[in-house]
Amino acid sequence: MNTQGIENLKAITFDFWGTLFTESESYAHQVLSLRYEILLDALSEAGTPADESQVREAYRQAAMAYEQVWQAEQMMTPYERVTLIFKLLGAPPDEGLIALTARRLEEASLHGSLTPLPGVKESLPKLARKYRLGVVSDTGITGGRLLREHLERQGLLEYFSGFSFSDETGTVKPRREAFMVALDELGVDPQNALHIGDIPRTDIGGAFGAGYSWAVQYTGHRAINGGPEPTARMSDHRELFKLLPSA
Repeated sequence: MNTQGIENLKAITFDFWGTLFTESESYAHQVLSLRYEILLDALSEAGTPADESQVREAYRQAAMAYEQVWQAEQMMTPYERVTLIFKLLGAPPDEGLIALTARRLEEASLHGSLTPLPGVKESLPKLARKYRLGVVSDTGITGGRLLREHLERQGLLEYFSGFSFSDETGTVKPRREAFMVALDELGVDPQNALHIGDIPRTDIGGAFGAGYSWAVQYTGHRAINGGPEPTARMSDHRELFKLLPSA
């Protein structure tokens, strides 16, 4: 573990999903059920009604397409995902209806609750007293606007002053630009920053590729192998204080 020079640390950026938050046990039922209903209504309005099993399968295929695009370091917007679902189900490509449906699918996220991962609520207020904090997150259907709302609901938004959400920037991790958007807002150079995330390819490799001096892999939700060796691993955000000068 190499933390040489960490006394020069000025900013810490965090991944969102799997690092700060995970979905609550009820989230999938609350949000996915609503998203299926939204799609069923939209398809009926488009004149191509479908049953729920067809919508579920189209939704699954669109999610797989998103994953392939993300693995290729590209971005698929919610609008593009709904366009694909309409195509799979034979609905006409009504741009206005697709845009409205995409927005409704995004906002369905607010009908579910997220669970802060271990140590998040205890650590962020303390870290924010000494460091500038940011979020660098790839997004799926739930975009940055909604993720800010989730942070606000948890009483945590005030601790962050730099944000990079892929639906807003058009850039996904591990691309350097994804990290630099947040760092530019924080006013900090990458060599004075530390990133925390759960995916080695995007978070650890991405941060080091962007010039970060330190990158910590969070394993409290899931432990993913591969990628470059992180500066450290932690399963609770409170463990971070063992690496840092007294914060």
